[in-house]
Amino acid sequence: MTRIAIAVAALLAIAHLNAQEHPKEHPTGAAPSAAEEHPKEHPTKSSASGKEEHPKGKEHPEHPKGKSSQAPEGSKAWMTQIRKEYDNAVCEVSKAKTNEPYIIHDDKLGKDWEIKLVRVHKKRIVSLGNNRFFACSDFKSVKKGEKDKLDLDFFATKNQDGTWNVEKVLIHKVNGIPRYTWNEKNEMAPANN
Repeated sequence: MTRIAIAVAALLAIAHLNAQEHPKEHPTGAAPSAAEEHPKEHPTKSSASGKEEHPKGKEHPEHPKGKSSQAPEGSKAWMTQIRKEYDNAVCEVSKAKTNEPYIIHDDKLGKDWEIKLVRVHKKRIVSLGNNRFFACSDFKSVKKGEKDKLDLDFFATKNQDGTWNVEKVLIHKVNGIPRYTWNEKNEMAPANN
């Protein structure tokens, strides 16, 4: 087994364990595609003309110089990048960087919650496959006299151009009481409260 394959397996195991913070409350992740091995960057030297040249005998001198804009899928660097980008997407949607409250309608209670982001569970982001991700985020009510805490689940997709779309936001818990869970088939099911 290559070092990359071992690293990917370890990251998947960690992601699986992290997603089990609340057993059966979250979907399980899809295994990311196997990380591809990429040759290391080739050193360059300057010629008398000032142009950079690859040393003789080095593989693939036709490749452009510089670092890849995205780490190989499944790598530690890739997960770090995904966490940062996902967090930014949730913060943008939830207005976390403004003084405006995020408003979400609660069909079950027939009310609109005015809430503020406390934190995104970045260490518990689950890859659902096809560049789709899921994680919980903690919110608190901002209305005077209310001390309610909500757990919202954000389902987001990373587009090929690097932008993110938050497709779905669900109220998972209100004051610690879950509204749904995930069954053995990885399907959303009502919680038995």
